[in-house]
Amino acid sequence: MPIPQPNKNENQSDFLKRCTPALYPEYNDQRQAVAICIDTYEKANMNLSTADRVAIKMRSISLLAENEDPCWEGYEQYGTKDVDGKEVPNCIPIQEPK
Repeated sequence: MPIPQPNKNENQSDFLKRCTPALYPEYNDQRQAVAICIDTYEKANMNLSTADRVAIKMRSISLLAENEDPCWEGYEQYGTKDVDGKEVPNCIPIQEPK
């Protein structure tokens, strides 16, 4: 299935609401579908200023945190950390019980 493309003047949230359901059946993993849609949106908006791209990236992190665990498989969130002046999830390896 082709990946949907953002419409002109479509904000990221609206695009994700349209894109994610279109990709979910193919990937059967909401986090993967959201990640692909976020990447597609960012690439379509590469001509934006650096400040706008940073704002989009931070909104992407927020959307993932609202919908799903923001960490990749084998990791879990342990609070947050500061990266380039922004608060982001702190993902650490999952500790197996001994």
